[in-house]
Amino acid sequence: MEELEAKFFYFFSFIHVSPGIVVPWFLTGVFVAIVWLGTRNLSLVPSPLQNVLEWVYESLATFIGGIIGEKHADEFTPFFTTIFLYILCANLAGVIPGLKSPTSLFPNCLTLALIIFFLTHYIGFKHHGIGYLKHFWGEPFWMGPLMLPIHIIGELARPMSLTFRLFGNIFGEDVVVIVLSVAIFPLLVPVPMLCLQIFTGLIQALVFTTLSCIYIKGAVGSDEH
Repeated sequence: MEELEAKFFYFFSFIHVSPGIVVPWFLTGVFVAIVWLGTRNLSLVPSPLQNVLEWVYESLATFIGGIIGEKHADEFTPFFTTIFLYILCANLAGVIPGLKSPTSLFPNCLTLALIIFFLTHYIGFKHHGIGYLKHFWGEPFWMGPLMLPIHIIGELARPMSLTFRLFGNIFGEDVVVIVLSVAIFPLLVPVPMLCLQIFTGLIQALVFTTLSCIYIKGAVGSDEH
């Protein structure tokens, strides 16, 4: 038995749990718990938590519907609401002492961007079938050989753009806050810098969600352009 326990601890001693993994799972757990508590007993006279959740969802539904169009708003609002709230909370995690923003890590930002990239083309083929490929060939038809590589390069640039924009801003903020608040001005800088970090975290979540909605809208209505 002692030998088995020794092998067990020896095996798991090589496993390093990164904050970039723990914090996203923690945020997911918090989301699930809040939504479950707020929706387990839905009522026409909402509880305070249900009222807040409904206000958040309706506000984001209006914002997303204004970008992607009312016709497809119901289909994509739950997904983009989740994306926005997750990125917002991930951006703001660095405000909490001892935590690191998951979006200040390049692999996490790349994963989010790749989700949008593959979802965009999945939605395109789902709505238009093989005819979705006409989007890459372009119009007029005789310009296809020139437009095809341009469109492919443009599509591949999208996830990189989403990744570097989110990663660069959040990583830069975390570094500036750490340097100024710990090494240079530990008493004066933290409050205004943290306020700026909260504001920028909100802006970056809005930018990521807005661009993602535009990409999906292009895939859904690719044959209308």
